[in-house]
Amino acid sequence: MNDIQKNLLLYMTKCVAAAGLIFYFSDVFHYSDIVWCLISAILVLSPNAKEALPLALTRVAANFVGSAAILLCLLLGGLPHIVTISLAYCLAISACYLFDLMTASRSALAATTIIMLAPANEAHIWDKPLERVVSVAAGCVVGLAVTLIIHRRIPGAEKAVADDPTE
Repeated sequence: MNDIQKNLLLYMTKCVAAAGLIFYFSDVFHYSDIVWCLISAILVLSPNAKEALPLALTRVAANFVGSAAILLCLLLGGLPHIVTISLAYCLAISACYLFDLMTASRSALAATTIIMLAPANEAHIWDKPLERVVSVAAGCVVGLAVTLIIHRRIPGAEKAVADDPTE
């Protein structure tokens, strides 16, 4: 098996393992809205074995930056959605730049969008956005855990090539 095939197999394994863990934990914790966990986990995973761990860590940090940006903007309250999301995008991009996370800024913007699109309940306006933050965080943790387990435990996984055409 060549290095590209190993990368593809490892990437498939990581994606399937992350999905399996999310479905398992959703059953254990009786949580049915797992789509955001799945999306966040997949955003953390990398098909390139050589850079999997550093990229996963960067993407997790960027997801937390995006989550914080939208929550700060939601605190302003009463603004039109386009203004809130625009401010959050600008804040997330600026924070990614300041924290040297620009390579993962799309993950930050994805987290911002996921949280912003949570339907608001007038009586409990923070319920859905905070639930989405927890979903994004849970997905990130699962993606990072899968990356750590696979790239620390499988012999040769860390030696796969960097020129992977799947990235």
